[in-house]
Amino acid sequence: MALQVVRHTEPKKSAPLGRRERKKLEVRARIYGAARELFQKHGFQATTVDEIASLADVAPATFFNHFHSKQALLDLMTGEVVDYLHALTTQHLEGEGGSADRLRRFIASAAESIAQSRRIARDVLIEFMRNDSTPDGPHPYLQRLQEPFVHLITEGQQNGEMRDDHDPVFLAQMAVGMMNSAITSWLANPEYPVERGLIDATEFALSTLRPPAHDAPAS
Repeated sequence: MALQVVRHTEPKKSAPLGRRERKKLEVRARIYGAARELFQKHGFQATTVDEIASLADVAPATFFNHFHSKQALLDLMTGEVVDYLHALTTQHLEGEGGSADRLRRFIASAAESIAQSRRIARDVLIEFMRNDSTPDGPHPYLQRLQEPFVHLITEGQQNGEMRDDHDPVFLAQMAVGMMNSAITSWLANPEYPVERGLIDATEFALSTLRPPAHDAPAS
């Protein structure tokens, strides 16, 4: 799913950093922040290393002291999406409330995140799917997303909120596929209203996950 790109933070050190190390981290963070701002405004492809260096107020040579290419910055942002996805699924799909309400909250948060960083989120997701693809199967990120969905649907089946005439793994695959269709439509067409598409796809998925209506008894 498409989610917001979080700002890069360096790992905490157990020992205090010296002045030189602090300066290096400050410059690295400034370059990263400049790249994120320019990717958001102009897109990854249209942004140059010189533009990033200029906004970060460093020489291009300094940029390459910290990142070997513009692609390395996008790779770093892409890795952060994985962490954000995990945090978001844990927060909402494993939170309080009924299964349908938790799924709606998860999708609403995802749609809000996209709206806040629409251009950069699309570039990162394209890179994410390109790097995460396999020739013989679905994208591994979809498989990782399905596990919390399986738990969600299993709980829904146990409390009568979701249909139990199919295995929860199969239902999770179908539901994730429906919602992911909004993402793939957006990746193919940047003008596609993905925020609305995600919400509509989720409601359609929930309609198929509801228990089948029993036939009314004959009068």
